[in-house]
Amino acid sequence: MIAAGKPARANGVARPQTQDETGWLLAVAAAFLVVHIVALTICDRATADRTAPGQLALSQECD
Repeated sequence: MIAAGKPARANGVARPQTQDETGWLLAVAAAFLVVHIVALTICDRATADRTAPGQLALSQECD
């Protein structure tokens, strides 16, 4: 609807991102991925160490 001779505009018009904002977003996304890959690697190794075949034999010898 046109009111008082002004063209209607959408309220949620997205402004274009600057290069600086895009760089920060990419850096945050990359850091997010790196942190999660490292965390998954640590969890995977901890699980593998817990279920190692020699682990059971060592614990039985120590008892």
